[in-house]
Amino acid sequence: MPCRPIIVSLPSTRSVQNEFRDSRRGDAEVTAVGLKRGAGARAAASDPDPATGLRPFFGYYGGKWRDAKLYPPPRHETIVEPFAGSAGYSLRYASKRVILCELDPVVAAVWKYLIGVSAREILKIPDLGDDETVDDLGLIEEARWLVGFWLNRAVTRPRRSPSKWMRSGIRPGSFWGERVRNTIASQVDSIRHWKVHPVSYVDCPSTRNATWFIDPPYQCAGKHYLFGSEKIDYAALATWCRARHEQVIVCENEGATWLRFRELADVKTTRAGYRSKEVVWTSKKP
Repeated sequence: MPCRPIIVSLPSTRSVQNEFRDSRRGDAEVTAVGLKRGAGARAAASDPDPATGLRPFFGYYGGKWRDAKLYPPPRHETIVEPFAGSAGYSLRYASKRVILCELDPVVAAVWKYLIGVSAREILKIPDLGDDETVDDLGLIEEARWLVGFWLNRAVTRPRRSPSKWMRSGIRPGSFWGERVRNTIASQVDSIRHWKVHPVSYVDCPSTRNATWFIDPPYQCAGKHYLFGSEKIDYAALATWCRARHEQVIVCENEGATWLRFRELADVKTTRAGYRSKEVVWTSKKP
């Protein structure tokens, strides 16, 4: 099945950063009631569920958190995700040594922030009113980006204001608010040992005895990203994937031709009524 052309106007790195550059910096103040609620959330938090791992720290287009269970489990203590995105596969096995590589500077910065931020600081991030933007929250840039990823579903860059789905209030647990804030706060201590590198897959640290979970922008449907499929040499990527050591898992969609993919599953997408035919390539190395 050949790829169908999709034309998408992608923002530049500078435009994504400048969109949030002028807002105020500084920590948001929190009420005593908010702190009390946050403390309760921390007290109730437990270790990650061994069956599902951690929940997403932010939504991202093409994220693999829901479908991570469909892929082979890691055979090694190190997981490397060269196209990190929201790191859905690593979240399922968060206690392992995780190395994330992400060329999009905003996504990489959000991960660096999450790895270092305290639970208390997450709990101090306020809610966002329907008529407000992230510029009104008085947060540092990375925190605004984190909130921005929760203002719409499955986006490739942070939003500044709530989407119509968030404003509808139908699924409050899917957008920025108390439930999301408490979940993130209860999980940040579980990823302190993770490492993130703001680099392309070709510059991702080389390591042996690792499981490489490679989830690039899809050849046919990956044009929505800042560094999308039109900027990828898939022949070169295929050669690079074959050269990885030990376990290699490569994700794609039906119609991709750059590796000998096999069918994996027919999965639900965030678009109502749409499903995605996922395919996979795995190495034969032990």
